[in-house]
Amino acid sequence: MRTSALYCSLLMGLSFSTLAAEVETTQVFYSNGQLEYIGSVDSDANQRLFTLYEKLAKKPTTLSIRSLGGDINPGMELGAWVHAHKLNVRVMEFCFSSCANYVFPAAVKKTVSNFAMVGYHGGPGGPLQIGLDDALTAAQRKALLDDIEKRRVQSGRREAEFYKTISVRTDLSTLGQGDQYKPYYDKNPDALGWTYSLDDFTRLGVRDIKVINPPWKPGTASGQTPVVTIPIDVKPAPAS
Repeated sequence: MRTSALYCSLLMGLSFSTLAAEVETTQVFYSNGQLEYIGSVDSDANQRLFTLYEKLAKKPTTLSIRSLGGDINPGMELGAWVHAHKLNVRVMEFCFSSCANYVFPAAVKKTVSNFAMVGYHGGPGGPLQIGLDDALTAAQRKALLDDIEKRRVQSGRREAEFYKTISVRTDLSTLGQGDQYKPYYDKNPDALGWTYSLDDFTRLGVRDIKVINPPWKPGTASGQTPVVTIPIDVKPAPAS
């Protein structure tokens, strides 16, 4: 049902399925001295990761992740766990949506390949952007939007507290939704989201990023440009 799909998209975060095929069940394992997390961010995978970590006699210090994202709340759950355990995060291919919003910035140190993509497309603290099935009655439309807004506000408050805890700016996940960035997307209409330069990541509070064999050029290995790099100092468009 179209309405259900849109509802889930807002609450769970948009899937970047056009970039890569995710396995049905997220893989969590230990290899070469580090934890591996491959697939969607979800509560089941998180619990398997936490259990694995507790069972290891020698605790690893690095989480290597490849994820297109997932639900908002499991994303913050994983990010909070990474922060609490003072782990480093390694991204060799891609980290999108809730992975970029919450897991990547929570790490003590971040390592990325020179083509790795850390991509954003919004968060619960941003503007509500949703379409609704034309077949809905006015009452159904209002009830659905009210429920979505209630959940969005709750998640937005949790996100703000999370960002405060890890000392990053609260607009990390929503900055690129501003109207002032429309020209950047107009130049790349196929872009699914945005990313930041190393300097701007630092200014947002996401520090200690190491690029393997710099410079960092996200997406160059695949020849795709699924994210645009936006500067954070573009002034908001004046109100009309």
